[in-house]
Amino acid sequence: MQPSPSQPLADFARGLLRYEAGQAGDPDDFATGFQRVCGALHQRLSPLISAPGFYTLMARAIMLAARDFPLLATVKVTANGDCAVSGLPTDEAVRAPALVDDAMTAVLAQFIGLLVTFIGENLGLRKVREIWPEVPFAGTDSAGVRE
Repeated sequence: MQPSPSQPLADFARGLLRYEAGQAGDPDDFATGFQRVCGALHQRLSPLISAPGFYTLMARAIMLAARDFPLLATVKVTANGDCAVSGLPTDEAVRAPALVDDAMTAVLAQFIGLLVTFIGENLGLRKVREIWPEVPFAGTDSAGVRE
């Protein structure tokens, strides 16, 4: 079983989502923010891990996050470079902004965790941080040095 991402990684993922979604708090804003994060990650990482590799990791991240957030069970990310999110439930009770925020954050945290597992913490986090240098990350690198 894949371990849950560390708290610093989850906080970083939430920061990425909020940076791209803004602070409006509408579930559609979180989905749009996720789509922007996914698209930027796809553009940066596909040359390194291939487009199919990217979407395989994203599908796995969604599946892992769906264990804690059942609303993700039907979510898919389009494998065409724009990372369009489909399959979010339309029921307002299920799509509460805080729940969608937490679910999308869990997907991003799982994705970054998987990326770090497969290509290493130094390279994986460096590639992600190159896209969003202004989003704080309160973690440590593999040598234990705080960033």
